[in-house]
Amino acid sequence: MADLRVAGIDIKSGSPRSSRKPLYSISILGEGGVLFEAEEVTLDDVLELLRKYDVNILATDNVFEIASDSSDLRRVMEKLPPKCKLIQVTGSPNGIRPLSSVAKEAGLPSPSHSDPLGTARIVANLAMLGVGTEAVAMYPETRILVTRNRSVKQGGSGSDRWRRSIEASILSEANRIATELDKANLDYDLYVERASGGLRRAEFIVYADPEEVRRVIKESSEWSPFRIILSHSWKSKVKFPGEQFSTLPKSRPLIVGIDPGMSVGLAIMDLNGEVLSLKTMRRASRSEIIEEILNHGYPVIIATDVNPPPKSVVRIANMFDSRLIVAKYDMKAEEKRKIVTEFEEKKGVRAESSHERDSLAAALKAYQKAKNLIAKARARIEEAGLGKDADLILSKILKGTPISVALEEFSSKEVGRESKYFELRKELARADNYVKRLIMKIRELREEIERYKEIIRRKDEEISDLRRRIEYLEEMKNLEIEIDRRISARDSRIRELEKELERERWQNELLRSQLKAISERSEIPGIKIKVLSSLAKEKIDSMTESAEAILALDASGASSSVVKRLKGMGVKIILYKGSPPPPDFMKRASEEGIFVDSEENYRIAWNGVTPVIPMDEALKLLARSEEVKESQKRMEFDILGLIENYRLLLMRRDEKGETSELLQ
Repeated sequence: MADLRVAGIDIKSGSPRSSRKPLYSISILGEGGVLFEAEEVTLDDVLELLRKYDVNILATDNVFEIASDSSDLRRVMEKLPPKCKLIQVTGSPNGIRPLSSVAKEAGLPSPSHSDPLGTARIVANLAMLGVGTEAVAMYPETRILVTRNRSVKQGGSGSDRWRRSIEASILSEANRIATELDKANLDYDLYVERASGGLRRAEFIVYADPEEVRRVIKESSEWSPFRIILSHSWKSKVKFPGEQFSTLPKSRPLIVGIDPGMSVGLAIMDLNGEVLSLKTMRRASRSEIIEEILNHGYPVIIATDVNPPPKSVVRIANMFDSRLIVAKYDMKAEEKRKIVTEFEEKKGVRAESSHERDSLAAALKAYQKAKNLIAKARARIEEAGLGKDADLILSKILKGTPISVALEEFSSKEVGRESKYFELRKELARADNYVKRLIMKIRELREEIERYKEIIRRKDEEISDLRRRIEYLEEMKNLEIEIDRRISARDSRIRELEKELERERWQNELLRSQLKAISERSEIPGIKIKVLSSLAKEKIDSMTESAEAILALDASGASSSVVKRLKGMGVKIILYKGSPPPPDFMKRASEEGIFVDSEENYRIAWNGVTPVIPMDEALKLLARSEEVKESQKRMEFDILGLIENYRLLLMRRDEKGETSELLQ
């Protein structure tokens, strides 16, 4: 196992805040002594040396010697080697101590401003002894994103079905991850984007160290239809462990309204009723919400307009030990709009979204309830001469402490708190030398354990990846088997349909031959009939040739306006089935010399597929047409001609020895 290696630096010239590029002195120490020293290097050189000598700790007496501000410091920390920590040996920025005092307590010589390399060496030795505070640029949380794997694609007519299948898989995987996190007792928030098939994406914010999360949830491979991505969440500013709620009493007390959800509405007010921040935060973690609040002070009251309060709001209130104010009933939209509108007109503040409006309404409601108590408490604080501690006293009062009790508590504070604190520090420093040696040994053992844990983690990931690949291959194999089964069933169905088609073709040919035989038989003399489904105008207009006789299957709706059209097409006889035509049609037909009667009174024969009125029935029909005598005269020639032709036909048949059914 590699030994502990520490690099101490001290600025020699220039400054990160000036245009002149800063230069540093550096001393790199290992457990065997000095590994490397240089009196003048750039920051890029420092970063390169950290990688070259595999340095575990970069130590300085002031972290802002390597960066101009917190944002710049975070960018520098991102460039450090993966396992290299940044230590400020003089403590956190809020509790910084002189380097000379820290060195003296550790038994090291006092640093000199004229010897930056010597100062760098002292800083490195202090870090080797475990002195200092680590600068952290990460939230203690991990984001798990479950989304579609872009490397797995499906096109064609089944693309929608494939998309829905993936969305269903993402929903199933999100449920599985939630179950695993619950089993591991890990706190988390969940944001989802719903889709028709399930979920388009799911994002978990797990409030735990990434390594702890990786022991429960593994990232997916390229073989899966969805991706599982684990990532860290970065702070917008660098923080130091312990530099959280211990420094809050120096900040101003706040009233905070929160509207939780996919988009979090956040309204931050001071105790004078002034809005300090009003914003919407999308898919925000609790840490991001807390950091936004801390940028303005610390909350003594957290309010929400939802009853019962959401779990995330309760947890944030508990983190700050704030008083949680919840509306006795869910505020209606009209009530919120009225409260916010009046405030906007008075203060010139504007809520840009419904989330901001709801959070501001909750904060204003809480402020209105506490307004009189705040005014009364401030007057009593001024009377007691405790104005310098006004914020702390107001915080206790707003959290529920009676005014008299809070004033008595701050009046009886001991004057010598700070001196006792430094005495305690000295006593602890004497025990540090022994403890630090134990800490070094513990660090070595922990690093050894972490190394074996990393080996086990990689093996578990490899096994999990191979299992997913096997499952994927089995699914593909089953899919191929199903495809082959469906193709076989399709081919079998095609063969059945081909046989059925062959039978139908044979039946068609048989019917054709029978029809041909019928057509070749001797025709029955008579009047050919044109069959129409009705006597509607469009049906008559569709006739392409003239006809002497028409059989209407439905004449009940016939219009008299079509009679002239029928007359023009040579129609002389109209037979109908069922109900007769309307009277006006009958009258008009009679005027035009068209005979109309029911087909039930006559026998209709067939010449193949053509219906005809046989000659004897034609004579019978002629005899019944007394009401159309003029039409009879026009028809007489034609009827007599048909009779004459019929007689000649009978004579020819007699000569051949045939007998007509009509004569019998």
